[in-house]
Amino acid sequence: MKRKQAIEIAEAVSKTGKNIKSTKGKVIYYGLVLAVVAIVVIVGFVFGSQGETPAATPNGGDASSVSYCKVHYIDVGQGDCELVECDGKFMLIDASENGYENEIINYLKKIGVEKLEYVVASHQHSDHIGGLAEVLEEFEAENIIMPRLTKEQTPTNSTYKEFLKAVQGSGAKVIEAKVGAKYVLGTADFEILGPVTNDAEDINNMSVVMRLDFGENSFLFTGDAETEEENEILENGGNVDCDVLKTGHHGSGTSSSKNFLNAVTPDICIISVGADNKYGHPHDNAVKRMQKQTDKIYRTDICGDIVIESDGENLTVSYENQ
Repeated sequence: MKRKQAIEIAEAVSKTGKNIKSTKGKVIYYGLVLAVVAIVVIVGFVFGSQGETPAATPNGGDASSVSYCKVHYIDVGQGDCELVECDGKFMLIDASENGYENEIINYLKKIGVEKLEYVVASHQHSDHIGGLAEVLEEFEAENIIMPRLTKEQTPTNSTYKEFLKAVQGSGAKVIEAKVGAKYVLGTADFEILGPVTNDAEDINNMSVVMRLDFGENSFLFTGDAETEEENEILENGGNVDCDVLKTGHHGSGTSSSKNFLNAVTPDICIISVGADNKYGHPHDNAVKRMQKQTDKIYRTDICGDIVIESDGENLTVSYENQ
């Protein structure tokens, strides 16, 4: 967003604020206005100045030149964090809630990460971007993919502000998640399937949904996408069929719908969820729907860190609490 547009927003909201008569009320009101405008300006700068050109073109999922591709589903409590490792290249998807940043950073260092070719912020809820500011300060990142939110959808909390500052300071190319965009990570390809529209009231349904292919194996990452976004992806013709599904929204009952799972036909389901969480995730109904597709359901609250390794044909699952 340009500065002129931000000023126009501030002036428009200011006219409404004139109806507030008390001094205390005006201080609180204008403080909120300035916070919103500041975030909108930063968001405009992040997307506007960094560019949105895809960083690479697909290679057809040819896994012949490398021996493996690994996906790490890192146990980060009631949040999401996945690391994709292929041919010495790395992509981080989300970084859980505040408080898990050191755990994630240490995990990445243990794996040997020095640079992240891609960082994907599936959506702007704190249990997905909470640790990303610190990760971006610790590791070089080439590209950051995230959904572009409307002004009404944009969070105003401190976690999002810190995330935007880190993105702005990282020097990475910022890429708006656009359906059909394809990229390369080593000898793996991945494609953006969602969000299809930008009018969701709940930004869970603005989640970046993407499919990664390595040889004959495929992985689907769904952020917190719920039935609304799942249906939009299906109606748009997105190819969600895969071997491994990272289930939406920590196994919520409003995700992993019957129609979606029937299209995905997963051999393996991964649920990223915190032990004894207050939301009751994963919900029994969602798990039952998954069980109709596969009996290979792994949960981070039970298994700890989960790693799935592919040689382009076969999948091997290992986990921390074996």
